[in-house]
Amino acid sequence: MSTAVLDIQKTKIGNIQNQLIKIIEETQTTEIPYINTHHFAEGVYVRAFYGLKGSVVVSRVHLHENVTILCSGHCRVVSTMSDKEQIEVYKNFAIFMTPPLTKRALYFLEDTTILTVHSNPDNIRDVEELERRLAVNNFEDVK
Repeated sequence: MSTAVLDIQKTKIGNIQNQLIKIIEETQTTEIPYINTHHFAEGVYVRAFYGLKGSVVVSRVHLHENVTILCSGHCRVVSTMSDKEQIEVYKNFAIFMTPPLTKRALYFLEDTTILTVHSNPDNIRDVEELERRLAVNNFEDVK
């Protein structure tokens, strides 16, 4: 991926994230436009994400490769994994790889269910510990 495109996508996503933070601070909302559930099997952690129609969310920066599955719904996505400046559209069903250092902004056109499938060789069941190992909030936090 070209550095210029990556920088553009990082900036776009950062701007979306900053606007969402500003809206949350100004409205003092405590509503969360999504639900997460967590599922475990031997060596595997699956995070189920349920995005609500009309909402916008910004992901954390994924540190490791994982499989992402759009199970149902419809969303538009700006991502650092794209080779060109574009908005990707996913509808009804899709499976794709999420490479390391991917961050996304998603707009949900319908209630949407997304699964991320992560390697969990230590069989950790503490979600907070897994989140510390799998993702960081911003690119500046990548070590």
